Amino acid sequence: MLMSKHCLLSDSKLTSSPMLGKPRGYIHSNNHHPGKVTASQDESSPVHLPAQKPPPGTIFDHHYKSVSMLSENARKIGLVFMCLFIASALLLGQATQGYSSQPQEEKLFSMSLEELMDLEIISAFKKPQNLRDTPAAVFVITQDDIRRSGASTIPDLLRMVPGVNVAKVDNSNWAISIRGFNGLFSNKLLVLMDGRTVYDPLFSGVFWDVQDTMLEDIERIEIIRGPGASSWGTNAVNGVINIITKNAWNTQGGLVSGSTGNWDRYTSSARYGIKIGETGAARLYVKAFERASQDTKKGTTAWDANRMMRSGFHSDWKFSQKDSATIQGDIYTEDGTTEILGFNSDFSERMMLKSDILASGGNVLSRWRHSFNPASNISFQFYYDHIDRKFSGIGKETRDTLDFEFQHSFPLLGFNDLLWGCSYRHTWDDIPIGHGKGIGQFIPQSMKDDLFGLFVQNEMGFFQDRLRFLFGLRLDHNNYTGLETEPTARVIYTITNSQDIWLALSKAVRIPSRYNRGAIWAVGVDRLSKAMPPTVFTFIGDDDYGTEKLWAVEAGYRWNACKKVSVDLALFGNFYRDLFVGTGEQPFFHHGLIIAPISPNNYGNADNFGLEITGNLQPFHWWRLELAYSYLNTNYWIDSRHRSQSELLARYMEAPSHQVSARSKMNLTEQLEFDIWLRYVSDLDKLDVPAYTGLDLRLGYHLPENLELSVAAKDLLDPYHPEYGEKFLSMQSTEIPRSVDAKLTWKF
Repeated sequence: MLMSKHCLLSDSKLTSSPMLGKPRGYIHSNNHHPGKVTASQDESSPVHLPAQKPPPGTIFDHHYKSVSMLSENARKIGLVFMCLFIASALLLGQATQGYSSQPQEEKLFSMSLEELMDLEIISAFKKPQNLRDTPAAVFVITQDDIRRSGASTIPDLLRMVPGVNVAKVDNSNWAISIRGFNGLFSNKLLVLMDGRTVYDPLFSGVFWDVQDTMLEDIERIEIIRGPGASSWGTNAVNGVINIITKNAWNTQGGLVSGSTGNWDRYTSSARYGIKIGETGAARLYVKAFERASQDTKKGTTAWDANRMMRSGFHSDWKFSQKDSATIQGDIYTEDGTTEILGFNSDFSERMMLKSDILASGGNVLSRWRHSFNPASNISFQFYYDHIDRKFSGIGKETRDTLDFEFQHSFPLLGFNDLLWGCSYRHTWDDIPIGHGKGIGQFIPQSMKDDLFGLFVQNEMGFFQDRLRFLFGLRLDHNNYTGLETEPTARVIYTITNSQDIWLALSKAVRIPSRYNRGAIWAVGVDRLSKAMPPTVFTFIGDDDYGTEKLWAVEAGYRWNACKKVSVDLALFGNFYRDLFVGTGEQPFFHHGLIIAPISPNNYGNADNFGLEITGNLQPFHWWRLELAYSYLNTNYWIDSRHRSQSELLARYMEAPSHQVSARSKMNLTEQLEFDIWLRYVSDLDKLDVPAYTGLDLRLGYHLPENLELSVAAKDLLDPYHPEYGEKFLSMQSTEIPRSVDAKLTWKF
């Protein structure tokens, strides 16, 4: 296949394709001669190239600046904590005067710490179970967390989760991952909306700009840190994020909200819920927003303004005590701009191209459940999803997906809880060749993929359920690599009524994307002299590229010390094999250019280790502190026999080693809320992104007639700061500005 693509590339003029950028592979700097490119040649080579210097400022260039601001940020953190402590003491001293001596705690916080530990989740093993009883690293963002965070997007909410790496690239693009390997397309993270996967198989990742809904309609966001492949299948390697919206029975009546700020020009949302006879409930919603262009690192306009409108419905039905159903759907349209690094007309140098982003799509999902008894039930889910993305002057992607899933749970022999199911996903795309200054195309232009899945898991309880074992296995068959197996073995032991410890061993895989197998993509250019034609580094996909594999070991400890203190600790060791590596191949002439091919191979390896700690403290009924810390250490290497001519992309999908989140939620009175959110993120050395400390403040006031007014000030410590240096599509990274937003919400 690689040879046929060489022939196709040589016999026809290279044409444009969407989203010009750097590939998931590139040429390695020679260990003995830094900056030199190693390319194998023989006597029959059409051209003999001297070793060439990689273009500066790209992922071919290994000379990154070392930026260290740890001591400066440490001083900032200390100063901020001191100021917050003094301010809080003064505010609380005033607020507690005349406060009710017998407050009703349920009016102050939506859930107590005990209720949070016993919160029912479904995303870990595809069945309802208490968070405390789950042998996995789980974090739940509740509706109360969402409302009081001051966040305006789903990615912003994920910043509070330990082990989740969140970095804003520009107004439309985010780099989000779990436990490392962060990038614009984090290919080891599976994201779901109400059980519908939004993982795109073109580049393997998530287009976060269109993953949106009314934040007021989100019931909770469940984040599973660590492999979830035994339940959810391929690509659930480092974690699973499931965004779960509210049941329609709980959203009766109307809600209108609107916000405005210095950078988010406006966000407006409205929904209305009704009952349909005695058996059904439904709601309709509409949401629109517009965001202004931010600035680049150089102080120029980033041209990343965007606006979006979406609407949808959600209905739930109770036909009997045993039968229920859900039908829901969304449609959306987005209009924005971005800057992408491309080439000039003769490919002698790279240049920034301003491009309009036009995206639209829709989906419909239905789910039916039948309960035979409280311990046995079946469910059937179906969804259809359509997306259409276009980069003006460069190219577009159209994709349709059909997905079916069945599952059945039942008790077996009195001490087994058995769950099994099967699934089928069919997706077809159309990626026409673009007409711009970016080089790239996919072969074939249109393609259909099928994914078959079969899973089974069994949970056994002993000693009055104080000791529980869970074994799971999923078999997935895909068009690229055939059959893949993904097992897990987990155990959880209840030490005391307030303490639990768990262990897990799992395997997960990431299957190839369309880009890995079928892309022809220009990724860099170099020109040694005017006498020689430009050399264009070109990624060419290969049908021999296989799966990336992970073996993970995890351990956790949970302690609900009392009604006012809880601690959750997770430790992990991840061992990755067969990671993506780009290998330099034999250069050749093409239409007056020297093409230096780069092919994908599975020569890469990595190990990473880390810990994640979450603590909740409620010293008073009106004050809660939520703390999170995560540490990550990752080491990469290439198989020794391939090091001289290969480079491992994964090392450029960098994540911070240290992350801290500290949130303070205070109810100064029954009407007045004061929230503080302090974050620290360490530097991304290889991407030349310094460490930063963020401080958000929110003041909320509950007015009569079900009105709520809030003002949120975000990123107060710096006027601007970068969060990521995007290296894949080479989009223009922006400086995240200090901002202030005011929001008014009315329920009726």
